[in-house]
Amino acid sequence: MQITVKTIRSLTRGLEILEAIAAHQPIGLTALCTATGEDKSALQRTLATLHEAGWIQPAPGSSPQWELGAKAIVVSGRARQSSSLQGRARQLLGPLRDATGETVHLALLTNTNLVVADVAEGMQVVRTAIPIGAFHPFEMSAAGRAIFAHSSPAQRLERTHAPEKMLTAAEYEQIRQRGWASSAGAVLEGSNSIGAAILDAAGTPMGAIVISGPASRLTPDRCEELGVALTETIHALSHHH
Repeated sequence: MQITVKTIRSLTRGLEILEAIAAHQPIGLTALCTATGEDKSALQRTLATLHEAGWIQPAPGSSPQWELGAKAIVVSGRARQSSSLQGRARQLLGPLRDATGETVHLALLTNTNLVVADVAEGMQVVRTAIPIGAFHPFEMSAAGRAIFAHSSPAQRLERTHAPEKMLTAAEYEQIRQRGWASSAGAVLEGSNSIGAAILDAAGTPMGAIVISGPASRLTPDRCEELGVALTETIHALSHHH
């Protein structure tokens, strides 16, 4: 739907700051200035407003840092419950985690970002911990590569933040044919991941499911094995959309 009315720039900036806090929490004022490019005094006013409204709160500890507040968590929970795709995906994340033993998460595609929306943490003592609200780089992450494998060249250029890090067209085609993509250390250092795109009835990507774990366990051979379980889960999810 195309909206033609004028937007409120201050509200847009406030939401961008809220997204930055969600992605980097807990985060202090100086780091938030760097992440958003916002003037410190203007940022302080926005933080005070978000805090007063219950969207953010001071993080525990001696140094002043911010994290999401109760209102953001409640709204996020309601959104997850109301999303039919997310609801169906949640039913599959747990069984896939149980079958593989590794952390499994759902990343959803927005207009410009790929955001972690749900996580089933692995059962191993040493495992990857993926925070809800984290962003996946399209160019380097398994989820992003899987999404780009089902996107046109124009769509890739529109979404990329680092075109020099994109794969070749032949590599994206190889991922599309295989059904999943892999990456090393793109989201968490020392971890490997494989991801497969969730497609709607027209073949348009809506998000991705990712299996991740320490590189010592997710070797190339094991990734091939996990890829079979991942593509089966993706087919069950995509075909019932």
